[in-house]
Amino acid sequence: MQITLSDTIRLQPITINDQKKLFALMESIYPPAYNHLWVNGDCSFYLNLFYSKDPLQEELSEKDADYHFVVYNEETIGIVRAQYNQASIDGTNQKATYVNRIYLGRQAQGKGVAKQLLQWVTERALLHENHSLWLKAMDTQEQALRFYKKEGFEIRGKTSLNFELLHESLRGMFIMQKEL
Repeated sequence: MQITLSDTIRLQPITINDQKKLFALMESIYPPAYNHLWVNGDCSFYLNLFYSKDPLQEELSEKDADYHFVVYNEETIGIVRAQYNQASIDGTNQKATYVNRIYLGRQAQGKGVAKQLLQWVTERALLHENHSLWLKAMDTQEQALRFYKKEGFEIRGKTSLNFELLHESLRGMFIMQKEL
């Protein structure tokens, strides 16, 4: 079922039949922002790992998760994925929502789209009686880090991606959390 967030933004659920569309979308969104992280500028490993048919089928089968295309002015420009009722990262037994993915094309940047997506995820988290949102962000993506901090997220820890094809010095990630 389609979800309308505003006059210009709506969400369309992703199904297994959308795999080719999802893969093509991510081929257009991911490389401009993240190619520099990958040895030889080749991020196909990442795209295949998460957006091929089998991984997509597995993610779509998860309970308590939303996975949508983001449509802005009738153009599909991104994706959002959230997992509810996850363990909180602060060590408490409180339920939390993991903002697993927000990827938007450059045409959506600075238009308030990501802010509206986070508001929608927050509303969904509260419906699930979750007490916080958390996410992982590359520690080199300054624009994303500024945005998340502006939206009330705080850095709560560090981790790294252990993909051999990532430049070792660019594997760092911050774990960020926002209380609801």
